[in-house]
Amino acid sequence: MKVPHTMIYFLSKYLALFLLKIFFRFHVSSCSSIPQDGPCIIVANHSSYLDPIVIGCASPRRVYFVAKEELFRNPVASYFLRALGAFPLRRKEVDQVAVKQIFTLLKEGKVVCLFPEGTRNDGAVRDFKPGVVKLLLKVQVPVVVAGICGTYESLPRGRTVPRFSRVAVSFSRLDLSFPQETEQLTQRIRREMEVLIHAGKEIAC
Repeated sequence: MKVPHTMIYFLSKYLALFLLKIFFRFHVSSCSSIPQDGPCIIVANHSSYLDPIVIGCASPRRVYFVAKEELFRNPVASYFLRALGAFPLRRKEVDQVAVKQIFTLLKEGKVVCLFPEGTRNDGAVRDFKPGVVKLLLKVQVPVVVAGICGTYESLPRGRTVPRFSRVAVSFSRLDLSFPQETEQLTQRIRREMEVLIHAGKEIAC
């Protein structure tokens, strides 16, 4: 008998939250920026495989994630990733299936997290993929920027066992009430993300 996805998600979330608090002195700021209901997109920096776990644990609502297609090739991994709210993305092309899934989740009033850099960085925020920002302009739902710090120091690219370093995440609601071009919005998100990362480092890292 298969265990329901919802049960796997919440058991995993609260186990991960316990471990983050015990071993990583986990700190969350301004999670109230995430709307209590209705559709929402969280955009976050990405430097570690820990980042989706951090966002999922910090959010008061269930979060759905886009993840690279390669992670779903193992049937067991695919089952658990989907149970945890992830769905695959083909990164070398415009993946219409993934885009459609994002729109479907938002229409259902869900929270979707995107990592606009498209891949893990080396500790500093990279250039964004233009398609992500264009999507934000198109969907017209609340956008929350997240700045994560400490995950790169704990589990950077190439490392398999995490170091027990402090991890923090801060959130900020983005004002989309006035017309914006793709480049303008890209720079606003990047600046806000860097401010939040710096604030997290001052508080907890």
